[in-house]
Amino acid sequence: MLKSVDILMGLSVVMLVASMAVTLLSQGMLNLLASRGRNLRIGLADLLELLDVRLSREQADAIAAKTLSQRIIGGRCRCRLPAWLQFFQFGEVIHREEFIKILLDLAASYDGAIKTEFEAIQARIANKTINVSQAAEALDTKLQQYPQFYKSVDIAPLITKIKKEKAAHSKKQSYQKLEKFVSSQIDLFDSLKSVLRDNGIEDPAATLKNVRMQALELEKSNPELAQDVREANALLQEASSDFLAKICLNFDHSIDRVSVRFTATTRVVSVISAALVAIALQLDTVYLINRLAMDEQMRTAFVELAPKLNDEPTVQAASQLSAENNQEKPVGDLEQAGASAGDANASLETQKYYLNFLAEQGLISLSTDVDAWCRHWRVVSFPGLILSIFLLSLGGPFWYNALGKLLQLRSVLARKDEEQKIIRQTTQTAAGVGPQG
Repeated sequence: MLKSVDILMGLSVVMLVASMAVTLLSQGMLNLLASRGRNLRIGLADLLELLDVRLSREQADAIAAKTLSQRIIGGRCRCRLPAWLQFFQFGEVIHREEFIKILLDLAASYDGAIKTEFEAIQARIANKTINVSQAAEALDTKLQQYPQFYKSVDIAPLITKIKKEKAAHSKKQSYQKLEKFVSSQIDLFDSLKSVLRDNGIEDPAATLKNVRMQALELEKSNPELAQDVREANALLQEASSDFLAKICLNFDHSIDRVSVRFTATTRVVSVISAALVAIALQLDTVYLINRLAMDEQMRTAFVELAPKLNDEPTVQAASQLSAENNQEKPVGDLEQAGASAGDANASLETQKYYLNFLAEQGLISLSTDVDAWCRHWRVVSFPGLILSIFLLSLGGPFWYNALGKLLQLRSVLARKDEEQKIIRQTTQTAAGVGPQG
């Protein structure tokens, strides 16, 4: 029985060490894909479609993207990026009250006069009363009269590009691109304002101002209330409408679905990472179990290593990081996120130490020689590799908990085994001494 526990303990040690590599690789892939922000945008777009069936999916996605790109929400990147990389700017956490106020703020930034003035400029350039440069300058001047909208659409780079163009053909193409972009933004903001108006918010700017003043009054009169409670009460008092009811009643359910989608994405990424690690290390579970079953010296080495690995702070941090990746948290903590990143960097050195230990035991391949790595595949069994991928996909937290339980079980079994050994020795001694004469 004790030998079987030792074999399982050795297997858990190997899988835990390899799972640390899987965790770091999965974390890097999820960050590269900006998975949290992209899944959150999908959830918010689903929620926006509930406001009005006339709001297209494309418009709902665009409004959700603008919401998550707000600086107050935060994102992984603040530099100017092309449209197909915009997801790096999406925030990963948003509260219900924040979402409502940002929608009101976006709608408040748009004025119907913007569309009228834009159409007038289009008519003038169609009639050739102004040229492309003059049209771009006029559009820039008009939109700057609405600073919130101007900042939101961010057309300054396009205007600058038109001014720098020398060739008339290139200048015209750049202006057509600007015209198309501004037209799409005007249609988007116009649709948002219409949706709010149809759901009981006639004047988003006035509503938002009243909400802020009411929240301030609540802070003065009830300072003991939490901020989210004050904001919720202010919205209920000053923005009570069908719009608020639809958002409040459906927000939590939408975020729950976001969590499910993110967890599913994380599992797929974890399986891919497990496959990459198992292949790179040429980890063969069948060979590992056979070695542990036959080699008592190796089992002893892993039994001695297990308590040290179980108590290693960086291993605990890596397991915690893996567990956090599998859930969508409603509240973000930048300080805690920074600490997690620091723990991940520290665990990299610890991981190298333990991987070298496994390589010295001949259980994995860390060869930098491609030819040697390729030759080693001759002794790696395909079923053992597939089993390794499956076991690694269970995740670091699973193997960390399994190792802790096996340590406790081995301690109990070792104590019982020692007690039985003492009893046998006592019995044999007593049986060997008899009466003489």
